[in-house]
Amino acid sequence: MMKEKGADSPMWAICQHEFFRLFKSIKSLITVAFIVGISYLVSDLVNQAASLLPEQELAQGHALGIFALIMLFGPLFVFSLSHDVINRELAGRTIRFLVTRTSRNQIILGKFLGVAFFWLTCMIITFGVVFATVQTFDAKTFYLCVSLLIYCISLALLLSLVIPRPSYTMFLGIVIALILPGIGLWSTFSSHPAAPWIKYLTPFSFMEKGGAWTGFIWLYAAAFLIASMYLFRRRDC
Repeated sequence: MMKEKGADSPMWAICQHEFFRLFKSIKSLITVAFIVGISYLVSDLVNQAASLLPEQELAQGHALGIFALIMLFGPLFVFSLSHDVINRELAGRTIRFLVTRTSRNQIILGKFLGVAFFWLTCMIITFGVVFATVQTFDAKTFYLCVSLLIYCISLALLLSLVIPRPSYTMFLGIVIALILPGIGLWSTFSSHPAAPWIKYLTPFSFMEKGGAWTGFIWLYAAAFLIASMYLFRRRDC
């Protein structure tokens, strides 16, 4: 793993290894093809209805398929592909090979960046297909989708560190991925007394507010990442 070509540091070697491992996975390729395909179909449908929509709404409508897909299924995509990003190494004892050659913080950062670059590339491909189809690019939707995916990646990383067995994180990750959008959407629009507090635990209320509020999504991601580094430093490998 540590001798990837072009890697100048162990962290980037780990990053490259995780990035290419995801792209070599059949499950990942099917997921990416599904996202791109659905996004293309929705964009094409909106394009066919162009004469019925105002120009401003039309520009946002082309990215509607991507936004809805990532909002509802983004957490499921991330957790299903990356639920075992750390505990896979722990279960196979390959983590001992890594900790003898680099710091634990670099291992966490390398894993995080590898998964983050994978999803960033997927989003660039998806929005690129839409742009090639209808010549419009919705930068705001792109930013919101990437923000949500970064939140999910850092949470999956923390979950993979806290729970030692990949089979457990696979099950728990899917449960979280299904519950998270439900709670987020419910708390954003519900009048229940607990909803105003619960909604700030999920990224969806910040996405709904937009603007500077989306910065809190990145703060949550940073908190999950720092917690992962702290827990990994205290863990025996």
